[in-house]
Amino acid sequence: MEFEENYWWDSKFSGLKFVGSTNGKRYIFAVSRTALVDFFQTVDTPEQAILNFEENRPRFESMVQRFVTAERFPHDDGPIVVTFLRCIEYQL
Repeated sequence: MEFEENYWWDSKFSGLKFVGSTNGKRYIFAVSRTALVDFFQTVDTPEQAILNFEENRPRFESMVQRFVTAERFPHDDGPIVVTFLRCIEYQL
């Protein structure tokens, strides 16, 4: 899976989004602020959530690649949400 360098904060979702592509399919991943701060046990602010993503981006990319493959998500049904429980399940 190839990941785009850019990511963005979505205040309506209250989380961070990033994009990956594989086999001609483009996926948008949405990592909730709760997942970003609770999993790493840090302060609950958007700034800290973004920092947690930046510091652990390779881990997030590896995790979403595994669950796209395992769960065979469609690529055009909107963002694939990464929750705190998914972080635990996929041993982020």
